[in-house]
Amino acid sequence: MENFEKLGALGAKAVAGGAVAAWLGFAAFTRPVSSGGVDGVTHMAIMASTFMVFGMVALSHFWFGMQLTKGRDSILG
Repeated sequence: MENFEKLGALGAKAVAGGAVAAWLGFAAFTRPVSSGGVDGVTHMAIMASTFMVFGMVALSHFWFGMQLTKGRDSILG
């Protein structure tokens, strides 16, 4: 069972990293440019609101990955 826990922890941490990379890609894709797009204030509002969503996904997966790394005794419930 330990192999599955290690693979699960690695996968959960990979999802956390992927969520951060996806948010950074979204931030780069929606940035204001001189030829058009959203203004700076709207861009900051979009980034703040989407950071909460992507951040919570990344944080919860990283936390669960840390629980799996510690082992079976660390998961309560």
